[in-house]
Amino acid sequence: MKKVSVIIPCYNVESFLDRCWNSLTSQTIGLGNIECIFVNDCSTDNGKTSEKLHSIEKSAPDSVMVIDLSENSGPGEARNIGLQYATGKYIQFFDADDVLDNDALKQLFEIAEKNDTDIIQYNHLYISGDQKRSSQDSTENRLFTIETKEDRIPFLNSSLVTYGCTNKFIKKELISKTGSKFPARAKYEEPLFIYPLFLYAKRVYKLNADLYHYYFRAGSMITSELGKKLTDHPKVQLMLLEYCMSRGQTYEEYKDVIELYFLWSFYLETISYAGTYKDAFISLEYFEFMQKVCTNFCRNWRANPYIEMLPQSGIEALKSIDRKFHDQAELNQFFIEERNCI
Repeated sequence: MKKVSVIIPCYNVESFLDRCWNSLTSQTIGLGNIECIFVNDCSTDNGKTSEKLHSIEKSAPDSVMVIDLSENSGPGEARNIGLQYATGKYIQFFDADDVLDNDALKQLFEIAEKNDTDIIQYNHLYISGDQKRSSQDSTENRLFTIETKEDRIPFLNSSLVTYGCTNKFIKKELISKTGSKFPARAKYEEPLFIYPLFLYAKRVYKLNADLYHYYFRAGSMITSELGKKLTDHPKVQLMLLEYCMSRGQTYEEYKDVIELYFLWSFYLETISYAGTYKDAFISLEYFEFMQKVCTNFCRNWRANPYIEMLPQSGIEALKSIDRKFHDQAELNQFFIEERNCI
């Protein structure tokens, strides 16, 4: 069994694969300890991505697996498929146009083994042209031990963790326990996979180190059509609510916490994004559906014991759950006025 499985969804990334592969072969943990699973998500670049991937596989067959998909399903489903083949003790998700610090996997593996962690969260170093910015929100390294409900509630309610997947080093056993999966063919897909992990993780380590170099580029999955695909965001959050509700006792234990997260992510974030992205569009019909969902599942949100943890602007925006919008223009103006609600 390899120490780490690195899962890399690939779509038309031939020009980045040399840098990506160099990042993996430069890992100080040693390539022999890594299982690199490249999932070619039906690239449409005349076979260039596929050809490059199979060349990489041929150069290191004991450490590389290439999976060619017959139809495009998006990075989420590509990761799901990669997970089916993963045998490593730990999982690292990696995008083909990014770079890992050379010491990243060795450092993360050693911390995980020393502290018996379920998840390590570390920093992104965001790179756009000559500009670099760390996602660092704290200068301290900290291990969270979560044994009881009393430990987990403040942890879940805090802003200590994020819900992206590439800055997480995850014990595969935890993923198997939660049954976490990414949605197929969706943007904003990562919270559906990550949030359930925090419902069950018992040891979470926050590491202040910029180990993942995250490159912004025009046309990438993260930068293209985010506004046009905005309805994917509430759809994914609704799928997450359905997952949580299916977990029986766990859902009952953390119902108020999950409701608060859902109100924030499903409703308030969508409103904020709709007022921020220039190409964003949420139809009046779909927004009325969102209001109905909140009315059905969060009817007594005002009585939620944690509601005051939201900013006052967010609480005010939640009152629009009961508001009747008369036309699309009125709704669009509301989005602009409330874009800073979170």
